[in-house]
Amino acid sequence: MKKLIHILNDLVKKDIIEKYAIGGAVAVIFYTETINTKDVDVFVATQLTRSKSGIVHLGSIYEYLKKAGCKMEGQYFIIEGIPVDFIAAYDGLTMEAVDNAVDRLYAKIKVKVFRPEYVAAIALQTGRNRDLRKIDLLMTETKLDEKLLKDILKRHGLLEKWRRYINE
Repeated sequence: MKKLIHILNDLVKKDIIEKYAIGGAVAVIFYTETINTKDVDVFVATQLTRSKSGIVHLGSIYEYLKKAGCKMEGQYFIIEGIPVDFIAAYDGLTMEAVDNAVDRLYAKIKVKVFRPEYVAAIALQTGRNRDLRKIDLLMTETKLDEKLLKDILKRHGLLEKWRRYINE
């Protein structure tokens, strides 16, 4: 994972992306016990070009990674044997999550990671069973900032869904 973090930080230094943050299950790992996941979700914010159909092109990131010797398997780039999924921040919630990512350390290297409150909000928004398990882990194994979480949920239209989820 060290190589991945170096690559991510280099993508920012070279202005290929504006910023990034690790989300999904790997973000949860920074706050809880290890969970099983098949890939690393890296959310990126950049001046991406969109086709007329609205599809976002991550071509400059892919070109950089290919030059760095990374291979693709399906939708993933393989970096140090780890499948990495680059995801353009796709809505207000994910963009805000990238904007408010925090610095964490992995092997003494700074890496941007979603705050746990954003991981929970995005997991709730997505709503898949595997995402809802992330919420359960975060609620039991880390101290969520409840005021921040409720503010995020309210601003992104998720507060009622949250109340139903936690049976409030």
